[in-house]
Amino acid sequence: MKTTKNFSWPLFGQDVRTYRIFVVAVVLIMAMMSAVVTIAIDAIQTDLNESMDPSVILNTMYYKVIILIPVFLLVVVVANALVSSQVDHGSMAYILSTPTERRAVALTHVMFLLLSPLVVMGIVCGVKCVLNEQIAGDSDAAVTIVKFAGIYVLTEAIAAVCFLGSCLFNHSNRALIFGGGITVWCFIASLLGVFGAEELVEMGVGIEQLDIFNQMTLVGLLDMPAMETVVSNEVNYDFLWKLGVLAGVSVVSYLLGALRFCKKDLPL
Repeated sequence: MKTTKNFSWPLFGQDVRTYRIFVVAVVLIMAMMSAVVTIAIDAIQTDLNESMDPSVILNTMYYKVIILIPVFLLVVVVANALVSSQVDHGSMAYILSTPTERRAVALTHVMFLLLSPLVVMGIVCGVKCVLNEQIAGDSDAAVTIVKFAGIYVLTEAIAAVCFLGSCLFNHSNRALIFGGGITVWCFIASLLGVFGAEELVEMGVGIEQLDIFNQMTLVGLLDMPAMETVVSNEVNYDFLWKLGVLAGVSVVSYLLGALRFCKKDLPL
């Protein structure tokens, strides 16, 4: 297939070949985590019929911490490798020596960063829906789909920030410090913020003051309690504007990264 000013099929195919094993590994890891957590939640709910249900803690941890680890690792590594690492190793000089323009390189890599997490989330969401129905007896897939859609938007915000760092810096270690550092902070703040969640505080196992960390991370914009109301008679639409903010972060970061890559001097 031909390369145009805006997209390069050969380069996209190269991205797919390079990272397909990584993507498959992330899917398998996330599917395994989903199975373990679903089985554990079902076992807890079966054995315990108390007001303080530990399954609530595990379910919150699953969506706000556990499931984020593999996909965050994927986008941090890939976003860093697509631009700054190629400049570091000299492979970018070869790519730009072909008729492929910088704009096509940037937009092709952005497309890969948009599609690869989408494939991962789509597969894992399907697995989780099946697990919920077969193990937990939960046949309502709408909430799960909305939650994974939210996680995808969050993942794209992280991926875009990492891509921006990869385009800002010519050295991969600096780009990794920028994008990886922000990602690690978001994850750690989310981990601490989980124990400040309202549902955990009401159960007596959370600390209200820790909720401040949810205001200091992009993960805090993932409003799971509001998403869980999508099948109720009183839907809380607050999660939509929060996802809108994450989407805005993605668009701005991808755009700034692509513009920076197209205009900056490269040590080719």
